[in-house]
Amino acid sequence: MTGRIVVGIDGSQQSGNALEWAVERARLGGEQLELLNAYTLVPELNFYGFYGAPSQPVDWYVDFSGQLLEAAATRVRELAPALTCKLTSQLGHPAYLLAEASEAADAVVVGRRGLGSVASTLMGSVSNRLTSQAKCPLVVVGEEKAPTTGPIVVGIDGSEFGVHALRYALAEAAVHQTAVRAVAAYELLHPALRDDPELVARMQADVERETADTIAHALDEVKGTDTASVSVEPVAVQGPAAEAILDHAKDARLIVVGTHGKGLVRRILLGSVSRRVLNDADRPVAVVDVPEA
Repeated sequence: MTGRIVVGIDGSQQSGNALEWAVERARLGGEQLELLNAYTLVPELNFYGFYGAPSQPVDWYVDFSGQLLEAAATRVRELAPALTCKLTSQLGHPAYLLAEASEAADAVVVGRRGLGSVASTLMGSVSNRLTSQAKCPLVVVGEEKAPTTGPIVVGIDGSEFGVHALRYALAEAAVHQTAVRAVAAYELLHPALRDDPELVARMQADVERETADTIAHALDEVKGTDTASVSVEPVAVQGPAAEAILDHAKDARLIVVGTHGKGLVRRILLGSVSRRVLNDADRPVAVVDVPEA
């Protein structure tokens, strides 16, 4: 832990919700906040379809960026006067600059969608790109204010991604003084085999036992002295993994998922389960990668 949480600021409501989540987290854990606003010089499209000069002078963008950060810092002082807060204003693409700032940070916190063209039915372009580019856990906060009670729900699947997600969930639960709900999903047999109820019952029992063992094995790998007091509720549930996680996170304060989908296209693709959870969750979601060697 480096004692530093980076927050993307763009003036949107979701950015404000992300800021409030980060303030509460830093207040509990004692981290310093770095509020970062990235501004770009937006060109105008002329009659012939060519881009012309930026629509405002450069100083306008610089001043506006500074005003956004000062407003955010004022909100931090209102919520937690004792927190240390650094303000960073830079020219460039927000995803790139936030990814650079994520180096040696404990977390990067952003809104699910920001202002302008990224406000769509899917996850915004900045948060989307950061899922593959951030060098630390990424926390994505949505439209609603983040809940301040409830367990931390984490998806477990037997992979190293799930193990690291569980480790992060336990550490966060220790800070928030709450419990962890570890969810592992399994699928039933092919429909053609379901005509034999006895076979189905035996195989389902085996799959449920294996799923429970997957959770137990992950817990054995990660639970340490600093998280020994955290209560863990193991949940083995039938059905698609994303639906299982979302169904068991309706009372959660935070959902934690691994990245997956790396392999030969490392840091390019986000696993389908994680992406579904990020797009559909109505509460903050943390995306945790496997640390680089």
